[in-house]
Amino acid sequence: MKRILLLAVVLLSLVAPIRGEDSPQSKSADESWAHLQDVLHQGMPADPAQYVGKLETLRGLMLEFENRYPNDPRRWDAKLMRVEVESVRAQIDNRQPDKAALLKLTKEIAAAPDASAVVKADARYLAAKGHMDALESSGSTIDSAARKTVEGDIAELRKDYPDDLRTAALQLDLAMFLKVRDADAAESILREMVSSKNIRVVAVAQQQLDLMRTQRKLAKVPLDLKFQAVDGGQVDLAKLRGKVVMVEFWATWCGPCRMEVPNVVATYNQLHTNGFEIVGVSLDQNKDQLVNFTKQVGMLWPQYFDGKGWANEVSSRYGINSIPTAWLVDKKGMVRSTEARGPDLAQQVKTLLAE
Repeated sequence: MKRILLLAVVLLSLVAPIRGEDSPQSKSADESWAHLQDVLHQGMPADPAQYVGKLETLRGLMLEFENRYPNDPRRWDAKLMRVEVESVRAQIDNRQPDKAALLKLTKEIAAAPDASAVVKADARYLAAKGHMDALESSGSTIDSAARKTVEGDIAELRKDYPDDLRTAALQLDLAMFLKVRDADAAESILREMVSSKNIRVVAVAQQQLDLMRTQRKLAKVPLDLKFQAVDGGQVDLAKLRGKVVMVEFWATWCGPCRMEVPNVVATYNQLHTNGFEIVGVSLDQNKDQLVNFTKQVGMLWPQYFDGKGWANEVSSRYGINSIPTAWLVDKKGMVRSTEARGPDLAQQVKTLLAE
């Protein structure tokens, strides 16, 4: 579960085009701020080029306000919004933002004596998000210093903002990162979350604890999975012993799933002849959409489909509550990884093929 930041939601959810208005250069601070807010809350163009242009317009207005009114407390609001805009812009360009510069700016905002309490809190959470991102980028290993920083962030935020759901989101992110690296620590975090007064936090944490228990069981006995694929073929993992199999829980409507498709297809094309198979479990509700998409992108492997969405019988049986989720099953039928995705997917498969 990734954190959802307010400005990113606003920017990505608006759909109307920006109105042309006079430059705010001749306006007072209040008028300039009102103009910035008006532009911010107008719609985002559907055309990609215009969308990027709108982001640049917003960024320019924020910088202008910061520079023209260096003593106005709202300059910190503008700086914080600029951090978000620049992060979204980097995502659109499929590049990494200047994380060090943005993290430095969030820390500056959090320490500013004239920033509002709300902006300070938002900046602290954004800085904590940056620290969490840095920890997650360490891959299969754990950067102990980065982990200590994140744990310190969470401890301070729990003390200062005990009822803020963003704190729970950070805890959950840390637990999900640790569950395949330090399962005991992950379970400890989740058990702590189960004691929350917020029923939503309790529900999510309990789901993850249940999933961890299921995954422990999967590591002890061969995975038993049989079904009739959407193309009418029969799938039985027991008949695939001797091969490495990825079981992929996904859906065509899932953005992160679609982003992972090229990597999965490339790995399949590279290693299929070496004994690598993939079995899809689709949480789609539209069969034609599933069939058309898999054909278009070259997903040649069988797919389970029952049209029930999140109530999918196979995914529900194994407690899957987030996608994409992908498991790697070794030649003996044992689930060896529940994090089979990302740039190291091919290497994970090669390691199991070599056994």
